[in-house]
Formats: sequence, structure tokens, C-alpha cells
Amino acid sequence: MEIRKLGAARGWTWIKQGFQLLMRNPMLSMGSAILCVFSVFVALMLPVVGALLAVALMPIMLAGFMNICRALEENQKVSPAMLLAGFKKHTSSLIALGAFLMLGMLFASTVMVTVGGESFAALMEQMHTAQDSQLLMQAIAGGDSRVSLAVLIGLTLMLALVVAWQYAPILVFFSGVSPWLALRASFVGTLRNIIPYTVYSLIMQLLTVLLGILPFGIGMLLLLPLGLTSLYVSYRNIFPWLDETDPAIAAYETESTQ
Repeated sequence: MEIRKLGAARGWTWIKQGFQLLMRNPMLSMGSAILCVFSVFVALMLPVVGALLAVALMPIMLAGFMNICRALEENQKVSPAMLLAGFKKHTSSLIALGAFLMLGMLFASTVMVTVGGESFAALMEQMHTAQDSQLLMQAIAGGDSRVSLAVLIGLTLMLALVVAWQYAPILVFFSGVSPWLALRASFVGTLRNIIPYTVYSLIMQLLTVLLGILPFGIGMLLLLPLGLTSLYVSYRNIFPWLDETDPAIAAYETESTQ
């Protein structure tokens, strides 16, 4: 399995080519991205099992949108039904990635509460009651060292989780690798390209600010699918293979288990 190391300028290329991919069928791309988020949100609202169902759906819906991106890239006919591809291919592995994501978030939260102690737990309770996220920033600015350390560790763990997870569903869906090897490849691939990834992240943050100015959330209608299509482009650049039958994948799995 080849994992490429790319230059800083590639971060902008991912966004540019992601936009070009989006414009091949803008209405379906934007509608599909919104449907992905909406389905996860609806699942989250369900009592008792909502959180579990939402986390299980995330990698499946992401795989479905990446399936649409592949079709757009290859100039194939695209339909909303392609969003359901994750329910038909490598579904159990995708659900396993959802479980890993939930466990990772729970672990990060537990570490934050353990490090932050009672002051951090009390602060979280205040934030939940008052629904005011500014309380956390005020606590950090106020010089509470335990809260600051807890937040720093928590952010670090969450960043590592995102880095390991972001490409994993795509690798599982398209290349058929196991969830663990997909997580490992995603982590290594992102770190190997940390410079273009940083450039990409900064530009996306700038676009978020600029598009966020538009009324009625119109800018988010473009930003969400752009984020997903550019993620697909970056995946294709960093992991340059298409099929499950690629012999390099088998070699990578053999090497990783030794």
C-alpha cells in the first residue's frame, strides 16, 4: 500500500479540485451532503439508542457520499441511492469504525474529567445547564491550571482520533482493508502530509468565516459538500489506488501483522 508524501501547495489543490468535483452535479452533491448530516442528526434525536445509532451511521453515510464522489470523478451516472452503498458493502467494518469513534470520544472525555477533577466536572455541568460554551474559555483565561491541562489533553486526544478516523471509512469501503489497518493508514497518511493538511485546514477555516457571513446559512450549503469532496480528493492523492484487488493492499496487510 503506497502512502504518498505531498507538498504544501497540495492543500489548496484539494479544495480547488474538490470544488470542481462538486460542480459536476452541484444540486445532487449538496443535497446528498445535507441528507447525510440530517440522517445522523435524526438518529441522534432518538431516545435510548440515538447516540449509538448516530455513530454507527456516520461511517456508513460517509462511505456513501464517497461513492458518489467516485462516480462523479469517473463521469458515471449519479443517483441519491448511491448514498446507501455503505449498507451493502463492508457494512460490519464500517460499523466497527463507528464503535471505535465512540470509544475514542468516551476515552478522551474520561481522561479530561480525571485530569480536571471536580473543578472541570463542575464546569461541564454549568455549561450544560446554562448552555453557554463561553464558560469554558472564561475558566481557562481565569488561570485554573487543572482545567487548562484537561482541555489541552482532551483536544490532543480528539485531534489524534480525527487524524486516525477521517480516511478510515473510505479505505474500508473502497479498498477492503480491515478497520484497524484503515485507522493505522489514515493516521500515518495524515501525519506524512501534515504540511499540506495544515494548509488545507487553514483555508477551510477561512472559507468557513467568509461563507458564514452569508444569511440564512446559505454558505454552509456549499461548505459542507466542499469539505467532503475535498476530503475525497485528498484521499485519492495520498492513497493512490482504486480496487480491492490491488496486490499492494495485501502486501501492506501482511507487513502490518508481522
